Amino acid sequence: MNIEKRTESLRVVRNQLKVPGVMSGKNFTPVSIQIDEKDFNEMIHQFGMTHTFKVKLGKETHQVYIKNVQRDPMNHKRFLNVKLQKVKTGDTIKTDVPIHIIGREFIDKPHIIVQIISDSIDVEYPIDKDVSRIDVDISKLKVGENIHLRDLKLPDYLVLHDDMNKILVTVSEAQLAVREEEKEITAQTENTPEEEHKHNVEE
Repeated sequence: MNIEKRTESLRVVRNQLKVPGVMSGKNFTPVSIQIDEKDFNEMIHQFGMTHTFKVKLGKETHQVYIKNVQRDPMNHKRFLNVKLQKVKTGDTIKTDVPIHIIGREFIDKPHIIVQIISDSIDVEYPIDKDVSRIDVDISKLKVGENIHLRDLKLPDYLVLHDDMNKILVTVSEAQLAVREEEKEITAQTENTPEEEHKHNVEE
């Protein structure tokens, strides 16, 4: 993947349909860069923010991963800025890895609500490991039960930088939510006649 040194202003670069950013790393002087928007979209689609890949800047090749991105709040598909982290053998990736729910079909019923409280985990791992997602098995969960981060069995090479008590998934009964909604509607209905009478008296 080719990247270029950025010499123009951010506005000029973005108007040229390129993504501005910076490449930095240990014992490496940060460099302002720009990446063709189409190339960057392919890059993040293929590697995400959890894998390393090689980029070419001038005559030099660097191994990097996407450490951070800033998206346009008005157009989520467009990127305003990117940070590439340069790595070498022995380095690690520190990033948020998405969780992937498995076993949902065993508990997915009309009256059951499966709520994902946290959709990623902050971890660190060697650059030679392939970590695209972390599977979370909910097949044996019952109503009222949760899965915490401490409940997961993770590979030894994963270092957690997150709260072990963090709730990832919770299972509840839909009727509970419906009953609360019905109570609220009933309360509003009961107040309506009195409010109308008060309105008529004032008139």
